Amino acid sequence: MADPITIISLASSIITFIDFGLKVISGTKNVRDSLHGTTAEVHELDIVMEDIQRSNNLAKKQQSSGQKLSSDEVRILEMVGECELLVAELRTAINQLRIRTGARSKTLESARVFTRSLLKQGDLQNLRSRLDKLDERIRRNLEYAMQKEQNSSIMIKLAEIEVAHKRMHIQDGSRLDLIREDILRSTKQSQSNIEMRAATQAAQLASLKTKLDILQREHSTCTRQIKVLESLYFPELRRRWYQIRKADQRSNEWAYDPQQTSLVPWLESQKKGDGLFYITGRAGSGKSTLMKFVYENQCTTQSLEKWAGTAKLYTASYYFWNQGTEMQKSGVGLFQSLLYQILKSTPDLITSVCQGRLNHEIWEMEDLNDIFKRIAEQTELDAKFCFFIDGLDEYDGEERDVIQLLQALSISRHIKICVSSRPGRQYESFLRNDDRTFDIAHFTKGDMRRYIDTHLQASRNWRSLVESDPACQDIIKEISARAGGVWLWVSLVTDDIVKEADKNERVSTLRKIVDEFPDDLHDYFERIIKRIPKLHREEMAQTFLIAVEELQPLPLYAFALLEEERKNNNYAIEALVKPISEAEVELKYPALKDRVRNRCSDLLIVDHEPHPVFLSHSVDFLHRTVRDFLRDYDKQLKIYLVKEFDPLVSLSRVCLSLLKALPVANFRDRDSANRVIAFTDELLYYAREVEKRSSLEQETPLVRILDELDTVNSYHARKISNHWTHARDSPAPRGLDEYYEKGQCNFLALTVQARLVKYVRAKVRENPHIMQKRGRPLLDYALRPRRITPISMPYHSLRDDPSLDVDMVKLLLHNGADPNQPVHLNGARSVWALFLLSMHETHLSGGTGSTYQSLNKAWYQACKELVQAGARSDCLSNSGRDDLSISSILNRVFGWERAVELQQMIEQEKNKINPSNSLCITM
Repeated sequence: MADPITIISLASSIITFIDFGLKVISGTKNVRDSLHGTTAEVHELDIVMEDIQRSNNLAKKQQSSGQKLSSDEVRILEMVGECELLVAELRTAINQLRIRTGARSKTLESARVFTRSLLKQGDLQNLRSRLDKLDERIRRNLEYAMQKEQNSSIMIKLAEIEVAHKRMHIQDGSRLDLIREDILRSTKQSQSNIEMRAATQAAQLASLKTKLDILQREHSTCTRQIKVLESLYFPELRRRWYQIRKADQRSNEWAYDPQQTSLVPWLESQKKGDGLFYITGRAGSGKSTLMKFVYENQCTTQSLEKWAGTAKLYTASYYFWNQGTEMQKSGVGLFQSLLYQILKSTPDLITSVCQGRLNHEIWEMEDLNDIFKRIAEQTELDAKFCFFIDGLDEYDGEERDVIQLLQALSISRHIKICVSSRPGRQYESFLRNDDRTFDIAHFTKGDMRRYIDTHLQASRNWRSLVESDPACQDIIKEISARAGGVWLWVSLVTDDIVKEADKNERVSTLRKIVDEFPDDLHDYFERIIKRIPKLHREEMAQTFLIAVEELQPLPLYAFALLEEERKNNNYAIEALVKPISEAEVELKYPALKDRVRNRCSDLLIVDHEPHPVFLSHSVDFLHRTVRDFLRDYDKQLKIYLVKEFDPLVSLSRVCLSLLKALPVANFRDRDSANRVIAFTDELLYYAREVEKRSSLEQETPLVRILDELDTVNSYHARKISNHWTHARDSPAPRGLDEYYEKGQCNFLALTVQARLVKYVRAKVRENPHIMQKRGRPLLDYALRPRRITPISMPYHSLRDDPSLDVDMVKLLLHNGADPNQPVHLNGARSVWALFLLSMHETHLSGGTGSTYQSLNKAWYQACKELVQAGARSDCLSNSGRDDLSISSILNRVFGWERAVELQQMIEQEKNKINPSNSLCITM
């Protein structure tokens, strides 16, 4: 039973027992012979009693573990003892009332049983009286235990569900309260009438049991729903939505004018294959603001309801954000967010579309694809869905992957998708349909004039200038005319004019601002940088270079750490492991905000949103176009550097410092462990990037930082027996590609997985014996480097960066790693065999695209290295499957020509060991 309300389960079993006993002694239950070696009724009685004992043992176990029971629930537990006493008497009654096997005359035997039953009426009446009292007590105790004011375990569990529903804003809440009220009504039905007909009492007992069973099932269903929704939720789910400014009251209303756009006809369209609408526009043109406006507008809902008809309508939105965390710019983030919004609106879908889903599993793109396809094909629910996806151009992954899924969804009759993107992307040919597309720049000039006028009118000095010189109004027209549909340009110009007007500047100065304001935002950003005082330019350059490289916006506190670094490069290594709280550092925030602004002007902004892992006040870009500009401007920024500076090394130090400051009371706590692993994986990513951007022969500058990382995390996990690297689960198997640790992972193995070749080389040189490891060999980690991380990392999706590093494979082989070493955790298959099976399963899962091609190339090079190191040709000889021979796998993964080359190499290496072997290749 999945997550039962144990006392309810026990009460249900006791009611079954009472119902059974009353039927036996009243004669309504036929007593007959059985093949069980006893009567069928005795066998049934044993089953009922086993259910009572099972529920009783579970309740007592929970009670001993600290779960408090109310007095009424304790009395229900005590009723088990009386049931046990009654069992023996019921057995006797059954045996007395059964017809003996082998009786010569059924008529005489029936008469004997009837006569005997008359002689035992007193005993049967006593038994019935005790069962009636048991019936009365179970109803009364249930009634009291299920009152709202009771602090019973039942009500606590029901309240937990209610609280979770409210916390997660789950619509169409549970039926638990209605079922509970129904049960209360049943417990209050007449219990004192001794003359109550057996059929009526039996019907009441059966009804009460049914309702208790329904309560258990509903509780189990609700618990399952909550766990699935909790696994889908991620903190950044709404962050980008809050950052998008709301449209002015009258802005964007043109979108609903059928004379201007086809949005309304599309929203209402019943036509099959009309599932996509595409909004395009330049960077800063207000696409996100429009998408937010359309998603929230009642006109959208009314139009979609015409399309939905009698079906229930559900909507969900997602806003890509390439300056945010990986979940804000990945396909997993997109579909996990949409799925969360759908399922909390229609939790009944969870049972049908999330079957077999384990609560602790991290969501993968493949899982989400499967679930959305089930939603598109579902027929059980009369529902229609509309998804609004903003900023598809900021998706960080293979464009083909997201196109395929959007295409599969959009052909469904009950799914519509509205997408916005900058022009010029690969998927534009798929999205663009002249009847279902518009460019936002064609419609925003009027909105822009209203926006400019509203913001300028808020300035008293501007209003005075207009009264004295009506020609000021021409400035508004000129701004909107030059904007080219780019709202950010309008906003920046307007802000500059307001600032100067408030300084009592004349109309000529304000007009000059407009005339000299660059048409290209990149020119404007460059002008801002050149206005930064020379005193701050080196620190400005350092800050911008860090911001461009960071995986996610840094908390404001990190800028205090960067100031420490300027005084002492070793500050992170020398710092103590000392947890800090928000309250301890928030006094520094005002001064830190001022210093960030002094060095970066308005190009970086500080918001009050929490950092995805630790602390708050994330420091983000003014707009996504700022990051784009700074990426292209990095060479000019480096000119301002006086001392040698590596932003990736600085970010590594920041991660180490934040790890030391993390409050980790209990490493066994999932949230604490996830935060530790999140910063750890971020640091490992930066370390990998440091190595990639220097020659292979150079030493990494991060050896001490990485060593300290291991020390810090070992301290956090000091109360657990295994090494801290076991905080992460092993990856889920993919067919024959299975991963086991069994407590034998260590930090060196993790750095092999993270492809830190230079660090591993330094550690092996320092101590060659470090290569010897129990459990999974280091070479297996290098060849199959999959690992679960609580935050997605860019190198999982970068198109030119395969997960396998051939240089790591070479390093390990050079230092004695054996491709034929058996891995006992995997059935004693060799490292080489496990690598072949991993390639086989990855290829079967549909490897395509540039990422796969790059990975395939790395596999091939690794195979050559392994073969030259003596990888054996018989490693899969015991598989018993023709499709799992070395020959078949190599041919399938690499194609015939390259497979033949590898087979020849295998034979040549074998002949070096045994020259008598003849060359024989079978393909």
